[in-house]
Amino acid sequence: MLMIMGGVVENREGAGLHLPGRCLLSGRGQGGQGSWHQWGVDHWEACPDKAPPPDGLTVSHLPHGPTAHFTLSGAVLRQEVGGLGGAPLAAPHLLLLRLDSTLGKRVGTILKHLFPVPRPDSRRVVTFANEDDVILVRNHVYRRRGRTVELEEVGPRFQLRPYLIRLGTLEQGDAADVEWRWHPYTATAPKRRLLSAT
Repeated sequence: MLMIMGGVVENREGAGLHLPGRCLLSGRGQGGQGSWHQWGVDHWEACPDKAPPPDGLTVSHLPHGPTAHFTLSGAVLRQEVGGLGGAPLAAPHLLLLRLDSTLGKRVGTILKHLFPVPRPDSRRVVTFANEDDVILVRNHVYRRRGRTVELEEVGPRFQLRPYLIRLGTLEQGDAADVEWRWHPYTATAPKRRLLSAT
């Protein structure tokens, strides 16, 4: 299991790797959500590593939730995208495109709160764009050259599809109330758009 907890990536062996974020935390985070909260961790993400590329993402906001589960597909790593060789460490500006239904706004809020508030001079942009209920995630850097703006993708990029939102944290498991669940086989009408109003 690969876990990202408020800016720290951990593998199964417990070796921590610091990513741009708000806290430095190593070890397994044992002791429950209280110990994570005292370190300043306010959310954590988990990507199962059953297959070589990750196929799922779980985002749990601490200390009270919600917890959102996504399928993850089409992951392209930062090194494979090319560009500048790495994204800047600055907090990104966020673009939430076509997430305008009630469920889309809820998913957008969950994703929005993973990032700190950016500085006005930040040149990094993360885009969450909805296309047919699949959220395309792209990471860009922009530069101003006179009257033009150059946009360069720095990666990573991937697609997310939400399938479950629970009101509690991941520790509460099945005891937490289900706020929304995707039912793929019950729709007999033409395809409905769940994340966008149009």
